[in-house]
Amino acid sequence: TGVAGQPEDWATDILMSGTCIVEALFEVPPTTDDLASSLADAALELGQALPPFAWNKMEDVDWVGLSQSMNPAIRAGGLLVRPSHVDSVPPAKFVLNLDAGRAFGTGSHNTTYGCLMVLQKLAFAPRRIVDIGTGSGLLAIAAAKLFRDAHIVASEIDSRALEVADYNFNRNGVTIESVVADGWRSPALRNGAPFDLIIENLLYRPLQRLSAETASRLVPGGRLILAGLLSGQDRPLLQAYRRLGLVLEARSRDPEWPCLMLRKPFGRMPFRG
Repeated sequence: TGVAGQPEDWATDILMSGTCIVEALFEVPPTTDDLASSLADAALELGQALPPFAWNKMEDVDWVGLSQSMNPAIRAGGLLVRPSHVDSVPPAKFVLNLDAGRAFGTGSHNTTYGCLMVLQKLAFAPRRIVDIGTGSGLLAIAAAKLFRDAHIVASEIDSRALEVADYNFNRNGVTIESVVADGWRSPALRNGAPFDLIIENLLYRPLQRLSAETASRLVPGGRLILAGLLSGQDRPLLQAYRRLGLVLEARSRDPEWPCLMLRKPFGRMPFRG
């Protein structure tokens, strides 16, 4: 979720990898011939040969219990992400109430966790914040808890994900402006700029595509948090932002999923509207 083009990005990565495993669950067994025919047609459109099927009958599973066991409370510094099924949690400065659902972002993934940690490294209190591709709204909620006087805008290209985010905003008692937007293509985002803090937890290609516009919508002295990167993808992205005048200020400790915080120096690249 977040910006247009991401589905094509991960689909391209899968096809380029040369290996793809597709698993599907059926309550009622499908007609094998019809299913094979449909998948074979789809595979031919992609120029791929269809591998053989493997059918298995699954044992009864307590899916609710299994799901809950995979989503415990997560502590990230002074922030604690608490799912509703967790009754008792250790004391924390800020508690974020959030369940796994249709939108990305529970704090369990390294990218989201890295953003939560880097967010707490800010040495000033931003007054205008935007979370591009907010998903579940977790990072926007964290920003609202940490910076109570800030005006925060959360955007999503997926309106269904934004419904989830709005629910989570209300549940956590925070006031956040939510908008459906493709990247920066929204009057609310254009009119709200420039921002003191921009958060983009997306993917490498969208982050590259948005770099020039993102840099132009950050105030001098403002900070930019970038995540959704694999190991090695941070280097070319940093080079792109250095050319735009931004400098690296902090990063997460995870080498496999780097999260970056950049600063826009004063007197560099004024906002162009």
